[in-house]
Amino acid sequence: MTTLTIPTTPGEPFYVQRTRLDERDHVLHFSYSQRTERWYLSVHDDEDVPILLGLKLIANWPLLRYYHADTRVPPGELIVVDLTGDGSPPTLDELGPGRRCELIYQPAA
Repeated sequence: MTTLTIPTTPGEPFYVQRTRLDERDHVLHFSYSQRTERWYLSVHDDEDVPILLGLKLIANWPLLRYYHADTRVPPGELIVVDLTGDGSPPTLDELGPGRRCELIYQPAA
């Protein structure tokens, strides 16, 4: 089982990307709220139909944990890993490969 680091775009407050999770394509919508200083993630299927909307990116917390009853949800787990141990949510420039926080996907066992 190989953990996948999701390539995110630090400093961009809104972007969309296609990502393959457990052999299925998903469209991930990232948005940063200046008001709350938080990242939010929406997960869509391969045709960009919404599955999960507005998941708050919390450090070191399994984001999909309560949603696996829906078979459209990726079967593995998305986690924002805080590489410093700080535990605070990532700011606009802190989410991305090589940054303080990285979004990873752990495939289903």
